[in-house]
Amino acid sequence: RRFKGIFYNVQQTKLINLYGPTEATVDVTYYDCDLEKEAMIIPIGRPIDNTELYVLDQYQQVVPIGVAGELYLGGV
Repeated sequence: RRFKGIFYNVQQTKLINLYGPTEATVDVTYYDCDLEKEAMIIPIGRPIDNTELYVLDQYQQVVPIGVAGELYLGGV
C-alpha cells in the first residue's frame, strides 16, 4: 500500500516485482505490478527466460496447483 501511492501516481513509472533465492544474487521471476493495481497480495510472477520453477513435495515429486511444497528453480 505504501508504494502504491508513490509509484502509481507518477507518470511513466512502472513497479516490477522480482524474486530470487536468498542464497544467490539472481532474479528468477518477474511480475508487472501494473497488472493488478488493486491487489493486496502481489505474486512472485513468472519465470524469466531460460528459467523454470517447480513446486515439489518432500519426495521431490511435482505437486498439483494449489498444494503446498518447496519451490525449486531450474536453469539458473
